[in-house]
Amino acid sequence: MMKKLLGVLLVLVVAAIGYWLVAPRQPMISDAAKSFDGFAAALIDEQAIPGLAIAVVKDRKIVHMRGYGFADLRSRRPMTPDTPMNIASISKPILGIVLLQLRDKGRLDLDADINRFLPFRVDHPQAKGRPITLRQLATHTSGIADYYDTADYQPGADSPTPLTMYLRSLLSPAGARYDAGAHYLDAQPGTAREYSNLGAGVAGAVAERAGGAPLAALARDNIFAPLGMANSSWLLADYPAGKLATRYEVYQCLPYTGLCASTGEPKRNYLIGKIFRPAHADRRVEPYPQFGNPNYPDGGVNASARDLTLLAQSLLADGKAGDGRLLSPAAFDEMLKLQLPPDIDDRQRFFWRDRDGMTGHAGSDDGVYTSFYFDRAKGDAIIVLMNRTPDLETENAMARLFARIKTDLLRR
Repeated sequence: MMKKLLGVLLVLVVAAIGYWLVAPRQPMISDAAKSFDGFAAALIDEQAIPGLAIAVVKDRKIVHMRGYGFADLRSRRPMTPDTPMNIASISKPILGIVLLQLRDKGRLDLDADINRFLPFRVDHPQAKGRPITLRQLATHTSGIADYYDTADYQPGADSPTPLTMYLRSLLSPAGARYDAGAHYLDAQPGTAREYSNLGAGVAGAVAERAGGAPLAALARDNIFAPLGMANSSWLLADYPAGKLATRYEVYQCLPYTGLCASTGEPKRNYLIGKIFRPAHADRRVEPYPQFGNPNYPDGGVNASARDLTLLAQSLLADGKAGDGRLLSPAAFDEMLKLQLPPDIDDRQRFFWRDRDGMTGHAGSDDGVYTSFYFDRAKGDAIIVLMNRTPDLETENAMARLFARIKTDLLRR
C-alpha cells in the first residue's frame, strides 16, 4: 500500500514539474527597460494592469505626467492624466483638510469630545472617562476598530444610506449591528494606533455636522474649486457614464486547467502568480462596478492625476490656493506635525503618514490602487493611480515603480 502511495505521489510530482516547465509564463522584462516609459509599459503587461496614471513633481514643478494603458478595456478608452477614478484612502487626508478648515473657522476643537458634534453618542466601552476626540480619529488612536463590508456597497450609485444612520447602527448600543461593542478595540482611546476606516467615517460625520453641509460640498467649495481640481468629487452622481476609469479585478489562472484565483483568495492568488507566473493572456481581467459606500468619508473621492498634482503643489507651497490658502499657517503646521508619542507611533501625522522618507497616503479598494506622497523639503511629489485591485505581486510592482521614479525622474 505504501509503495502504491509513493508511486502516485511520484507521478504527481513529475506531472507538476512537467506542467511547470511547459506552461506559458509571463516574461519579466521591465527591469531591463532603459527608459521610464519603457519600464511602465512593460510593468503594465507583466502585472495585467489595465491602466496607470503617473504624475511626478520635482522642485515644485511638474516633470512627468502621463497615462499608460486603458481607462476602459472594452472601448479602448486610454488612461490619461485627466481621467478621474476613485482614489480610495487618499480621501482621508482630504477629509483632514476639511476638518482643519472648520477649526480655522472656530467650528471645531480637535481635542473636544466628539459627542458634542454628533446626533448620537459614541462611547467606547473601555473608555473609563476618556473621550474620543477628532485628533484621535485623525491618528487612528480612537479605539474604534477597522470595519468595512462590501455587502454595504451600492452598485452604480452613491449610497442611499445616511452616514449617521450607518454609523449609529454599528457604534451605538441601540444600533442593529452594534454586536456587543465588537466595533471597539480593547485599547482605551488615545493609547494605541490601529488603522480604522470606521473611525474616518465618524470624523466625516463630525465635519458635516460642524460644517452644516455634506462633506462633498465642503470639499468642493473649500478645496477642489480653489485649487482648480475640476475632475474631483465625493459623488458618483457628478460623473456622466463613461467618465470614470473602469475598475477591474484580475484573476491569476493556471493555463489549460481553468483554475483561477481572484484577490479575494490572496494565498491561492499569490501562489499561482509567484510559482507559475501566468502569461498576461492567461489572466482573466473583469470589470468591477463603480459603487457608493455608506461610509464614504473613508475613501469616496474620485480625482484625476492632474487634480492630485494641483493638491500636491499646494502642499509643497504651504497650502497656497490661488490668491489665498487652504489653511492658516497654524492649521497647516498642525496637519503636518507628528501627532503621537514615539512609543505609540513615530510616523503618524493628521491623517497623513510618513513612508520611505516622504509624507502621504496610499489607498486600495475593489478595482483601484492609489498612492500620493510628497517631500516638502525637496519640493517633490509622486502620484500613481491604477485601475485594478492590487494583489501581493502588484504591490511589489508598485514598490519597484516608486523606486524607478526616484531613480529616473527625481535624481539630482
